Amino acid sequence: MPERSHYDVLGVSPTARPEAIRRAYLRQARRWHPDRPSGDPEQMRAVNQAWQVLGDLRSRAAYDRTLARSAPRPTGSARPAGAPPPAGSPRPTETRQEPSNASTAPLEMVGFRWRWISLAATVVVAVAVVLILLATSAIDDSDPDSPITVSAPVSQSRPEPGDCFLIGTTTLISVGCDQHHDGLLVSWVPLGAPCPPDTELRWVRSAQQAVCYHPPSG
Repeated sequence: MPERSHYDVLGVSPTARPEAIRRAYLRQARRWHPDRPSGDPEQMRAVNQAWQVLGDLRSRAAYDRTLARSAPRPTGSARPAGAPPPAGSPRPTETRQEPSNASTAPLEMVGFRWRWISLAATVVVAVAVVLILLATSAIDDSDPDSPITVSAPVSQSRPEPGDCFLIGTTTLISVGCDQHHDGLLVSWVPLGAPCPPDTELRWVRSAQQAVCYHPPSG
């Protein structure tokens, strides 16, 4: 191995970044180029060799390994392997290796994720049930001044003028006028149309129309 390493030739540290090595090469090349008054062909050749090795990442890595292998090892009174420690020297402390939790950690993470997934699914189901209950229990609130007084099943036959009816959740239910009823239907009218005098107006959501009717007397 030469006395000077390629890092010494360029004047950089072995830990220098590639850009710093490039700048150092250009600086040394301008200094030692034979065309300059201070030029030196031998020094310029060394600079070029250093750049060829250190300017490429792969060749630099191989060169660094070579430097590490050839670096002098520290000398000292190393104790041979298996020899007892000198008298009076502190005994080395034994370090106990704890069992690795590498196998249990993934299982704990999987269980933690499943708990969150189960909780999220429970919340989604609960919200869906609440929405369904709200939808099924909704009533016609388009006419807040005249609340529905009777909740009855939807009838397939629509009351006609002259029929008595009960007010259901979304429609009117035909009943006999001799039974309990909520009014006598006078006419069906579109939304916004007026009713005859002495009649009342009610919007029927299922029919998307309104009815004019006489409320029951008494």
